Amino acid sequence: MRMKKWWVVFSAVLLNISMASTLLASDSTIIVTSRQSEYSFHSNNWLMYKTNNSHLPFSSVLQQYAENRFSPVKAAVLNGGIAKKYYWFHFAIRNEDTVSNQMVIDIQSPRLNELELFEVSTDSSRSLGKLGDFYPFEERGLLHKNFQYVISLDKAEKKEYFLYVNQIGHTLLLPIRVYKRKAFESTVNQNYLTDGITYGLLLFVTIFSFLFYINTRHKLYLYYGLYILTSIIWFLGYFGLGFEFVWNDYPALNTMIAPVFSSLNMLLNIQISQVLLDTRNRHPWLCKIGNLCKAGLIVVAIVPLFVNLNNHSFAVNNAYLSVFLTVILISILVVLYSLIASLVKGTAAARYYFIASIIKVSGIFNLALLEWGLAPASFYTETMLQSGILIEIVLLTYAIARRYTSYKIRTYRKIIQAQESERFNTAKEIHDGISGTLTAIRFNLLNLSRNAAVAAAGISQNLVAISEDVGTAQVEARNISHNLMPAYIKNNSLNRVIDLYIQDIQQKKGDQLDIQFTSKHTDEYFSEDVRLSIFRIIQEIMTNIIKHAQASAVNIEFMYRKKDLLITVEDNGVGIDTETLKIKKGIGIRNIESRVQLLNGIFHITSGKKMHSEMSGTGTYIFIRIPNTQQSKWESRDY
Repeated sequence: MRMKKWWVVFSAVLLNISMASTLLASDSTIIVTSRQSEYSFHSNNWLMYKTNNSHLPFSSVLQQYAENRFSPVKAAVLNGGIAKKYYWFHFAIRNEDTVSNQMVIDIQSPRLNELELFEVSTDSSRSLGKLGDFYPFEERGLLHKNFQYVISLDKAEKKEYFLYVNQIGHTLLLPIRVYKRKAFESTVNQNYLTDGITYGLLLFVTIFSFLFYINTRHKLYLYYGLYILTSIIWFLGYFGLGFEFVWNDYPALNTMIAPVFSSLNMLLNIQISQVLLDTRNRHPWLCKIGNLCKAGLIVVAIVPLFVNLNNHSFAVNNAYLSVFLTVILISILVVLYSLIASLVKGTAAARYYFIASIIKVSGIFNLALLEWGLAPASFYTETMLQSGILIEIVLLTYAIARRYTSYKIRTYRKIIQAQESERFNTAKEIHDGISGTLTAIRFNLLNLSRNAAVAAAGISQNLVAISEDVGTAQVEARNISHNLMPAYIKNNSLNRVIDLYIQDIQQKKGDQLDIQFTSKHTDEYFSEDVRLSIFRIIQEIMTNIIKHAQASAVNIEFMYRKKDLLITVEDNGVGIDTETLKIKKGIGIRNIESRVQLLNGIFHITSGKKMHSEMSGTGTYIFIRIPNTQQSKWESRDY
């Protein structure tokens, strides 16, 4: 008798559903046609009902629907914020295709605690199963990161569906699409390909960053590698791929992965901004606020590791999520303000970092508002975040690579400066020590040789010879000291430095070597370091010519232009084997290349490239381009 009464109630409910469905507008039902394979919900497609009763019988749900207690969702994608109640949703699908269709209802929210779909047809109703993060991954009908239900619709058949969702204490985002089975499989394969490319690139950059750290020992690359790694794990957790492929036997782990690693990711974002933008020195107060944010991020990252939020009430979950989102938003604002503050200063690092981060920061900011229910939801949240982080990684990697190049140049500069300092000290020691001692010995010997009462004639001659040898050593010591650190470099222009150097060579070589130096246009200003480097380049070139070229004439030409200095050096010597040069380079050539590279210049050497007709021999032609730019104080900083 009780069973009979239940069927009477159920039949009445089904009748009311049929009547209500007839009254609904035509666009309230999803119409399956032969021309379309994918269907998205819109504001008129579905209705919802909220309840505090987690064990509400399905018959009661049908009764609530028959009494028009369901209200329109009014959005294509529901953003319920932090859910306080249990949700029931209603939608209908009718097949107007010419054939029967197997359809997939794809609930594109990989982080739902619990859901169950009920199917109601003309004469029956049934549950299509329970899914959710509370259940092992293997219990899903389709093993996919989202939640899917497979349904069948005969030709001209219509079915009603009621979806139960338990997301108490967590953010409820509900994008739903309906696919024909083949279209769904094709979409899934495309998504897997996109995900594989995205995470593959991120993993490659992560390994690349760690290798940079091992090579340079600069912690910036370690922070950057960890930043990308935490981004990968966070995305895997937030968008469901981690539960599908990595930790599918641990549902509780799936709940805590996203907040833990998003917190660590934001912490590393702050750390990178502090290092790259040098906020500790440039904005100490901003650095202190950033450190407070990092402490807060550590706290909100630790809580899910020790507290299983799935076992607690809405109040506990709501309190944690509110604190978590507040800390994230403040951290985003700190990073954004740091970027803007540094951008105002006009630093190159800030410009690259600002462009790289603005899309990602905007995406995270919008995501935080989504979690709070303050921003409209979209079907493309995952795609936008993936695109944002890829753009950020490309630009930020370029910015950090530029920093590495700058670091390498600064390292070369320090080596060169150390070499020049060593040369200066050596020259000073030779001049003040050896040369002075030799001078004293020479005068003593000359005094002895002139004292006829003390020295015999033979001894006097020997003393004179020794005195002459000492004089020769004195001259050589002075020449070596002069070559190591010519006195005229500090107080003269570049042209004058080269002129004086060539005069020194001409005095020593006489008629054996004819050196012509010409300078076209204005003698541009260069710093002492740059003048010294260019002088050393010319000095190394001339040393190679004197030692190896067997040349009788050399032409040196400086052409100053607005943005660079062009240097050409050509001789009429025996030339150079460029093929051998490609395989093996001497120390002199390597020194020239290193110094040109230090100045961000271009070096090219060839044999018989451009010789004057009056010169004999194959000759060697050297071309050097040195940009007339000085690094800013900011770019000269180490990091």
